[in-house]
Amino acid sequence: MKRIKYLPIVILFLSSLFFSQNRKNVDNMILIPGGEFIMGTDSSRLSELVKVGENVPHMNYGNALSWFGDEIPAHKVKVDSFYIDIYEVTNRQFAEFVKATGYKAEGDWQKYATKERENHPVVNVTWNDAKAYAKWTGKSLPTEAEWEYAAKGGTNYQWFWWGNNPDSSKENYRTKGETFWEGVWRLLGFREIGTKEVGGYQPNNFGIYDILGNVSEWCEDNYKPYPNNKIPNDDYDKNLKTVRGGNWETPNAVFMRCQSRRGKEPKSYSYHRGFRCVKRINKNK
Repeated sequence: MKRIKYLPIVILFLSSLFFSQNRKNVDNMILIPGGEFIMGTDSSRLSELVKVGENVPHMNYGNALSWFGDEIPAHKVKVDSFYIDIYEVTNRQFAEFVKATGYKAEGDWQKYATKERENHPVVNVTWNDAKAYAKWTGKSLPTEAEWEYAAKGGTNYQWFWWGNNPDSSKENYRTKGETFWEGVWRLLGFREIGTKEVGGYQPNNFGIYDILGNVSEWCEDNYKPYPNNKIPNDDYDKNLKTVRGGNWETPNAVFMRCQSRRGKEPKSYSYHRGFRCVKRINKNK
């Protein structure tokens, strides 16, 4: 009888051990439930983008088609459930990875990994650096579909996770645009880095921080046209990797929408580009 009496306690203890062990695999991650969503931008909405980016020099329908044509057409995509990092990978986390593995990074990540910036997102990392870190943690880089699905936060808004209008209180980006001399200063490499500690702004409805600001983020995919996209783009043939999200240097919210995408050399790096990781529930993916 005593064995039966203590059996529930034993089961509870073993269950707590199991739960604790599995929580370690998803620390600082959040489960994103799978589902279908509309990825990309419908061509009929380009005129809306002209309005969103009305303060951008030379903004008109033709330039909007050129700048945002890689988002066309809008198409339905199904995403399986997955875990995603709540925060962008920080300087402290990347330093731990380098110390533990002796990894020789391609990017100059240490330049901005000062003591007072330990909890800022790591920058100056290449796609290969990001992949190496993700592999070390048992994770992956997000696909474009996973990233956009997570960025929208389960909402039906078209452009941002909080709504369809820009809001500088929601993400870290340059809200005042850029003067001519500020642009010259930037091109000469004299602009100071403007990242902030991760988690400084409110999260989206999935509980993800800084998904549209702070730093742009590497994704797994090659930079390719969406199905049925007929708009010419020479960058599709350059073996680029996709980057998503705005960053502290983005001069206008029109360039940091959930759909915004661009291609970058996998060995390139920048002080406004970092990454976050995902962990897929389906081990075969």
